[in-house]
Amino acid sequence: MPSTRLNDATFLEVDWTEIEDGHRISRRTVGFALALLAVAALFVYDHVFVTGAIVGTWDVTRVDWLFGVSLVVCARYVGVPLATNWDRTKRYAARIADDPFAASAFVFFGVFFVVALVGPEVYGMALSDLSREYQPPVFAAVDASAYSHYDCIGRLANGYCHGSWEYPLGTTSMGEPVLEMLVYGMRTILEVALSVTVIMGVVATAVGTTAGYLGGWVDDVLMGYVDVQQTIPAVVVYLVVATMVLRDKSVFVLAIFFGLLDWGGIARLVRSETLKRRSSGYVRAARASGASDYHVIRRHLVPNATATLSTSLSRRIPVLILTQVGLAFLMLTGTTMRSLGEMIRRGIHTTNWLHHWWTSATAVVFIVLVVLACNVVGDALRDALDPKGS
Repeated sequence: MPSTRLNDATFLEVDWTEIEDGHRISRRTVGFALALLAVAALFVYDHVFVTGAIVGTWDVTRVDWLFGVSLVVCARYVGVPLATNWDRTKRYAARIADDPFAASAFVFFGVFFVVALVGPEVYGMALSDLSREYQPPVFAAVDASAYSHYDCIGRLANGYCHGSWEYPLGTTSMGEPVLEMLVYGMRTILEVALSVTVIMGVVATAVGTTAGYLGGWVDDVLMGYVDVQQTIPAVVVYLVVATMVLRDKSVFVLAIFFGLLDWGGIARLVRSETLKRRSSGYVRAARASGASDYHVIRRHLVPNATATLSTSLSRRIPVLILTQVGLAFLMLTGTTMRSLGEMIRRGIHTTNWLHHWWTSATAVVFIVLVVLACNVVGDALRDALDPKGS
């Protein structure tokens, strides 16, 4: 029987041949499995056969591997569906383009993603040079009297040292380029945000759809656990266990703790969406045709929870970013120089920090832009994924 579009499904087409042959494995699933196996093979190669950097000077850390798996998951469940269904993608893009603020936010995130992904490899680690400390940004100037014991790299005029394009965002008290530190901070933010979001999304979707679809004692047990989990914030568990028990304050541990302990609210929203959908006509038709519970959840309920899931996750990203930055500011993560929180802390704990405002203000402005863009993107996703939208 040919594919049939059902009116009460959100952008969903039911392939009855796939229901009849429940054991068929799609090419997307095979490609996804091969990609995960490739990451696993590289992980084994790095830990068994390589003692230093795996590529050039890049010594891959645990959070890098987690980030790699997260990229594969996002490519499979976000990138591939958008790339293979241009009509749907154009419809989403048209709705987003109608709002200039939303379009600007998506462009900002596109640039942020590319710079954070490849920037650290392009710029390299920010190196100290005490002869070039506190160089101002290219668009600013400071009193040249402060440069009596080291050189002003930029132009000297009227008693002021002007910034230069050699250091477009200036330098820190240790002579490190602020731009390179900002790029490394962006990488840390991206790794934490994407890794935690993927873990939360997978767990919340699995728990929410299972509880809403099966109901009964399964629903009671799962939601009871969610109630218990939400009584203790993930940040409290991280502070107690990671800093006092494990004594491991790495970004990897932070991502694992928040990914596994901060999904309860999202699971409840997914469960609510599943409760509304499980009695719909296309679900009853699939069950009547002999589809298994797993197939109904995977093919019919999860796709229809996409809008709720995407919007909820986009709302959690600003909280994750601010939490990571705050913990780094308090020196409760092992990011050292690679975090915007550490960059802010070092900037405001220097002598006369108002005179050298750019060392911390750059990171603060960027964080504000990211949080603002996240909120705009969350609203845009809610509107774009709304099946009742025009």
